[in-house]
Amino acid sequence: MAKRLAIPSKELALRVVGPVDSFLATRIQRFSMDTDVPVTNVDELGSRQHAGTVTDQPNITLTFSAFDVSIKIFSVLTGTDAAAYPGAGVDIENLSEIDAILYVKDASVEDYVKSAHARRLQIRDFTYSYSVTGESTEDYTGVGSEKRWFKNDVVVDKIETGTTSFTLTETPIQLSNGNYCLSVILDGEYLEEVASGPATGEYSVAGTTVTTADSRVAQFIGVYHADPAGTAWSDVSDDAIPAAVRGQDVKITILANDIPRVQSVTINGTLNSTPVREMGNRVVVGYQSQVPTVEGSITVLDTDTELIDLFLNQSISSGATEFELTSACAVSGLALEVTLYDPCDTSVSGVALKTVQVPNLRITGDSYTINVNENAQQVFNWQSETAQCIVYEGLPA
Repeated sequence: MAKRLAIPSKELALRVVGPVDSFLATRIQRFSMDTDVPVTNVDELGSRQHAGTVTDQPNITLTFSAFDVSIKIFSVLTGTDAAAYPGAGVDIENLSEIDAILYVKDASVEDYVKSAHARRLQIRDFTYSYSVTGESTEDYTGVGSEKRWFKNDVVVDKIETGTTSFTLTETPIQLSNGNYCLSVILDGEYLEEVASGPATGEYSVAGTTVTTADSRVAQFIGVYHADPAGTAWSDVSDDAIPAAVRGQDVKITILANDIPRVQSVTINGTLNSTPVREMGNRVVVGYQSQVPTVEGSITVLDTDTELIDLFLNQSISSGATEFELTSACAVSGLALEVTLYDPCDTSVSGVALKTVQVPNLRITGDSYTINVNENAQQVFNWQSETAQCIVYEGLPA
């Protein structure tokens, strides 16, 4: 058989495995999974060549971008149930560790020809972008230290029965490190594999049976390399969500005030995650997240002083005649809300798909730009005083 010319995007799919469920991700527009292996050359006196090299733990970086149309991706990343999403919303501090699986379709058969797996990636940062003429997007970056390529399938089994013994649907292929599973996640916690007699926080594998010391409360998730019979590929599809949401269906409000002439809003966040290492271990143990940072910008066509009055004085008509952003006390205390509406709904009120809320804004700067034959624009840079960014399904309660 002739070698395939290349692999088109339609023959690649991303599966995200979160703490409680996995998701064949929809509306993905861009994806990358990079490996960087730190290498140090070792030299010595009296030699004109390197004595050798030593390597450190690899750095795996996952980035993906999707059209922002629902809470489904965010739900998997935060370990919540999209079918029973919390009415109080979910804060970005819950962005957790995940596995990422890339599936590659065979050129002629409805099956996987190879796959890649990255284990226990901590979501490090995110960006939500909304613009007047573009599609709304959500971008995420995850970091870790383990990535493997496989010629066969990476299988994900979610089991919601049993206590300490679980039967996999396929026979796992032993990995080069001696393990049989890539990941085992019990009730949201990653377990470590041992040959037998698992203690708390551990599991063992015999054939297709996984035994844990800890008892299941909600769900068991097993991720492993296998070679199932039959065909496994099916096209990514979700008819229950819009194809995309453009700026005309994105409403921006601050303190219940509709903000007119908005051109774009960007929300950036980082969880300030730091790797935890230990001697005698060739992979990162995990990542510890510190206090998040949430910041961004809002760009508007300049029309009057209402918006700057709102930011500084919590009113669009405070009566103030002078505005100075450099005031040390210029904390608005206001919440920015970005609500995405279903573009296929034509009712007067519309159907809200999700709302992203950033409480307690502080304006950190602005810029004013005008070009010939264009409209004047003002950009307000802000940050969250409480390091929060809360995602709701629909409108906030």
